[in-house]
Amino acid sequence: MIRFNPILNSFPEYNPSSVKLSNDLIDLSKNENPFDVSQEIKQIFYNKINQTSLNRYPELTSETIRQKIAEFLNEYFKSYNLSLNKNNIVVGNGSDELISYLVKIFDGEEVIVCPPTFEMYEFYSTLHNLKVKKVPLDQNFEIRNLGQKIDEKARLIFICSPNNPTGNIQPEEEIVKVLETGFPVVIDEAYADFSKKSMIKYVEKYPNLIILRTFSKAFGLAGIRAGILIANQKIVNQIMKIKSPYSFNILSEKMVETIIENYEDVLKTIDYIIEERNTLSEKLKGYALKSDSNFLLIDLSKISGLSAEDAYNFFLENKIIVRKYSGVLENKIRVTVGTKEENKKFLDCFNSLLDKYY
Repeated sequence: MIRFNPILNSFPEYNPSSVKLSNDLIDLSKNENPFDVSQEIKQIFYNKINQTSLNRYPELTSETIRQKIAEFLNEYFKSYNLSLNKNNIVVGNGSDELISYLVKIFDGEEVIVCPPTFEMYEFYSTLHNLKVKKVPLDQNFEIRNLGQKIDEKARLIFICSPNNPTGNIQPEEEIVKVLETGFPVVIDEAYADFSKKSMIKYVEKYPNLIILRTFSKAFGLAGIRAGILIANQKIVNQIMKIKSPYSFNILSEKMVETIIENYEDVLKTIDYIIEERNTLSEKLKGYALKSDSNFLLIDLSKISGLSAEDAYNFFLENKIIVRKYSGVLENKIRVTVGTKEENKKFLDCFNSLLDKYY
């Protein structure tokens, strides 16, 4: 007799979007980097793969790429004088895999999240039958006195900074207050490259600090699915006890190796996206929330009679896909910063939307 885990009853049925991507559609819904890696970098990657035996397993615990990532981070954040090594790094199939490990390794009954925020923190916590304590962000979408809401039941605290989907960076002094509680604190910095700020400088000071970063956003490798976790050796050792062997595939390893050896173009892309974000934000003044990421959350509540559903459909009719929300963000849409051309098309469409409803 087939019996499913009853916890699955709390999860909605998988229902992928019915929107079919095509060449004439501009997808600004996934916070992707609008630029693919260069042909030169792809050629270096191809050359590495041509010299790699694909019939062999990758390294058991990915030690070589973990060490290379540690050295890269020491250079990337050289102003912080870091001394990271492979024992501070875990690699995963995107940050999602790393989140799924984090909710398992600590003791405690509750995982604390600060909505509205990245949904996967709650997803994996619930999947592992953990209680999720929600401490909402304030009216400015910032954490405030979060440390006072933490008690002995806490297993893990997730803070996304810059926060997805609101785009804003969380106040450093407030994060430090949470770290001072001594409970494990995960700072998800998937979009931090676009803010030019990071809490990684505190990794050696606070043994309870865990940083998540990704190669999907600023580094333009969403298709590779490569996430990294930075923490003290004690936490890394516990994760490695439960991490599947050979779990970081050789293609991801070689692409990450290639991009961190040739990341100068990435820095230029980051500056381009920041400039476009600031321009887009200025032209959407009054509607776009302040963003430190590569996307903007747009508030439609000032436009009488317009719902996020209406806006989503209007953009879709004009061959642009944005992200719509419900609940506390029901009057808002999220748009990824694209190329200059894509951003202009979005702005033209947004102005047409205003003309229709004003």
